[in-house]
Amino acid sequence: MIYSLQYLRALAATAVVIFHIGLIFGWNWRPMAAGVDLFFLISGFIMWSVTANKQTRPGEFLARRLIKIVPLYWLFTAVFVVGVTLSPGPFNNHTSQPLQVVMSLFFIPYYDQSGKIVPALDVGWTLNYEMFFYLIFSLSLLLRERYRLPCITLTLVSLVLAGALPFKNAPFEVATSPMLVEFAAGILIAAWYQSGRSLTRGADLLFIVAGLIGIALSFIMQPLEGTAGRVLMWGLPAALILFGALSYEKNHRVWRIEWLKMLGDASYATYLSHPITIAVCKYLLSKAGLERRDIALSQQLLLFTLTFLALMVVGVACYYLFDKPSHDFLRRRINKFGKRPAVRSSPLR
Repeated sequence: MIYSLQYLRALAATAVVIFHIGLIFGWNWRPMAAGVDLFFLISGFIMWSVTANKQTRPGEFLARRLIKIVPLYWLFTAVFVVGVTLSPGPFNNHTSQPLQVVMSLFFIPYYDQSGKIVPALDVGWTLNYEMFFYLIFSLSLLLRERYRLPCITLTLVSLVLAGALPFKNAPFEVATSPMLVEFAAGILIAAWYQSGRSLTRGADLLFIVAGLIGIALSFIMQPLEGTAGRVLMWGLPAALILFGALSYEKNHRVWRIEWLKMLGDASYATYLSHPITIAVCKYLLSKAGLERRDIALSQQLLLFTLTFLALMVVGVACYYLFDKPSHDFLRRRINKFGKRPAVRSSPLR
């Protein structure tokens, strides 16, 4: 168990939640959106770590990723679409055509009414990147392990460079996005971590602090344009944080904090459920007659705290009541279908 990784997963999910809650009150805490970039780095790290030194078939790899990602995503997409249909008020102006819902469920990028590549459940845009990365990564498993690292890195970088070609459609934009570099960086960090090396004592903490400062600077800096700018503004500092945190755990004794580990386990459920919970909270606040942006700051902070607690509780509840049971059930079915003995899931998965 790499505890620092679990804690960073909790940090990433919490940061995104805080960013979106802040929007309720008109607060634009942009640096908190860097939680997504940290998620992508962690994803690259985990995919390399759980397949290194193992004979993993591409189909088996994809099946295990699908049973982890799909059930909860389909559930919350369905809940969100039904919510939009039956109660459009609390969901603002979100609308999706039937074909768009189907494309969302199968991770096919498309432009929405505003011209953005956003699926029916808007936070699902990150899963379009994740699933494309999983597909590319699964193909690398056909190679001998010593060729995987250079090939997967070269492939992701080449795809990003191909983004300069004069094509304009949603799948191409996702398949050539500079954000793919964050997955590649996570893979490289994982390969370095497995080599047994680490930063020197003191340098590990310096990397973490430098990464946090780098992200925090976007509070006052003019935002860089495009996804390439995002990678520089948030992806690079997030890589420093991951690099430093992993070294810190190797160099020091990291405490086992159960509640923080729990939040890390529930990070995916929290991430997917929080837009719906926010919509419900906004609806309840409006019914209570609370004008969120006109009340005193002390009252805003109180409502912010209550909303934050509600989102975290719902996320953890969704993890234990649906995400974990469905994943465990489907994993057992895959093991039985493959006539292979059931194995314990990697703590990284």
